[in-house]
Amino acid sequence: MLKFYSLKLYNTFGLDVITKYFVIAITNHDILQAWQFSQNKNIPFLILGAGSNIVFIENFSGIIVLNRVKGIKVKEDINKWRIHVNSGENWHFLVYKMLKQGIFGLENLALIPGMVGAVPIQNIGAYGVELKDFCEYVDVMNLKNSRISRLYNNDCQFTYRSSIFKSEKFINFVIIAVGLALKKNGSLY
Repeated sequence: MLKFYSLKLYNTFGLDVITKYFVIAITNHDILQAWQFSQNKNIPFLILGAGSNIVFIENFSGIIVLNRVKGIKVKEDINKWRIHVNSGENWHFLVYKMLKQGIFGLENLALIPGMVGAVPIQNIGAYGVELKDFCEYVDVMNLKNSRISRLYNNDCQFTYRSSIFKSEKFINFVIIAVGLALKKNGSLY
């Protein structure tokens, strides 16, 4: 854990603000420990991905957790490619990697900034395609009890640029992985 750390490299505008505590999480346990630390110190807790959807107007008095929990697993069945992606993966990198492997369907969502963990919150979309079209499930961890749950597509209540993850119900949860299903006979859009 770092103290009084600059966030200049972790926000789109490059504002040189300071956070009191800074953690780079490479495991889900790192995220959980940082949250527990915030609760013990009674300080604000914020998970940061690419910093593309946040503007800091002043120094942050809590703990910022940079989500870098990586991992991409690809499986196939007769009709679909099934992709399990950890939340700290860069979204555009995922799209690029799938295209290089000949797995199509996500290409309209290329160049959207951010990390995989943020994608279901916003139900990202472009050129007539939205995440909800490919999302099979979202895995979340309850920070209060460390339990992991899987919410399937219908449970996520995807709507235009929104989902259940924006509700107060998920204030003490963190998205840890996303499951995607892409048709094997898919083609470039």
